Amino acid sequence: MVSPVLARSAFRAATQATSRKATTTAVQGTRQFSVIQSMRQWARRMELHTPYERIPTETGAAGADWGASFKRLAGQAAVYPLVAGTLLGWPLIAKTLLDGRI
Repeated sequence: MVSPVLARSAFRAATQATSRKATTTAVQGTRQFSVIQSMRQWARRMELHTPYERIPTETGAAGADWGASFKRLAGQAAVYPLVAGTLLGWPLIAKTLLDGRI
């Protein structure tokens, strides 16, 4: 099964190649459609950044954002005991609430 993105890319390349041939029949320099090349271009477009490119020397290292780190830590510290207590303590709570009633 062909992905819709690849099919659309192939269709566009094919229609562009045929429309070029129809308008300029004297030009022989049109490229043929290549599935491998279109897949390579699609993969390059999907990559948001080049992960192995060198960082410019003019750009210094980014400073630590301690405020954001502590804010995240405080949010996790507020939620973690409640979730952990609920997950680990529900049998004890159920025993005390339903003791002798079932």
